[in-house]
Amino acid sequence: MNSKLFSFIILLLFFFVKCNAQSETDTIYKHQFTAFPYPAYAQETSWEFGAVGIYQFKLANATFNTRPSNLDFVGFYTLENQMRIRLRHTIFTKDENWVFEGLADYAKYPEKYYGVGNNTPTNNEQLMSWSKIEFRQQLLKKLHDQMFLGLQYRLVNFWEISVESRADGTGSLEEIPGYQGGVNSGLGVVYKWDKRNYVLAPTKGLFIELRAVTYTSWLGSGYQFNTIELDMRKYFSLNTRKPNNTILAFQGILNQRNGNIPFRELSLMGGFVMMRGVYQGRFRDNNMMAFQSELRQHLFWRIGATAFFSLAQVGANWDSFQIRQFKLAGGAGFRLLINKNDRATLRADYGLGPGGSSGLYLTLGEAF
Repeated sequence: MNSKLFSFIILLLFFFVKCNAQSETDTIYKHQFTAFPYPAYAQETSWEFGAVGIYQFKLANATFNTRPSNLDFVGFYTLENQMRIRLRHTIFTKDENWVFEGLADYAKYPEKYYGVGNNTPTNNEQLMSWSKIEFRQQLLKKLHDQMFLGLQYRLVNFWEISVESRADGTGSLEEIPGYQGGVNSGLGVVYKWDKRNYVLAPTKGLFIELRAVTYTSWLGSGYQFNTIELDMRKYFSLNTRKPNNTILAFQGILNQRNGNIPFRELSLMGGFVMMRGVYQGRFRDNNMMAFQSELRQHLFWRIGATAFFSLAQVGANWDSFQIRQFKLAGGAGFRLLINKNDRATLRADYGLGPGGSSGLYLTLGEAF
């Protein structure tokens, strides 16, 4: 037999076997449930005490090339009298033809409020309280090779909004956009290209998500505004012999809002995901541009370490953005791998931000 023809037949057989294997039902994957009580800390909450649970699984007819689905639950109460109960899910059907993503969230959350803008002074601080319930659901259809397009519906209701005066006696509730509370109800389009090898703690691949949502009265929304959110991530393995040992990760975020936007629906800078070391909502406005990078290094057993750096800016419109107005933050942390198969981790991060701000974050899962 001609050697070229023989090679071509072998290649076709390899391709057929590979495709057939991918379409077979995965009977090997073992479902895993992890739950435990925990203490945690963040500058937005002080110490919090709660319970966390994560269930990682595949649907009955899921194939080998279907990534594990997950359900995670968090419930906590903090020394700042904050309370939250949140349930999130990411469910992949067979061959990832459909993806269901969403959350249900209840929160009672006193927080610090500094006003709107990229340069609000620290003496603008006011203690604000609010309660909310939120529901969000995305339904995505696979277009091609882990690329999805679909719809998102989001409903959030704020009530019991109150604010204390500033230290100098100024400031009132009526100055805060959306102080009346009420319902925000929005419907939009979602595009996602998700080539991460793991959802909870990726070690390679990329992730791009674009969401455009409109909140309008015909959906029952008390506020009319539009949002566009772009989230881009890329992960590199720097160790070819041990691909999970040294990971370099990047993320870029662009948020745009326009219309009648309540205070919690503005683009918020800071928190335990982006700009660690900056109090969440310390700076807020219609639009935000943010970038971060992180180096993750396995040390020994299930212990890892990380170093991260980020910069961000908020503004009323894109014309107001200036290079010298970006805020910088950075820090380091440790990781504990609690599920080797699906890379679920616990993390402890300490971040430093502008003006001497800092934050310690103890929580579940990677920042991005």
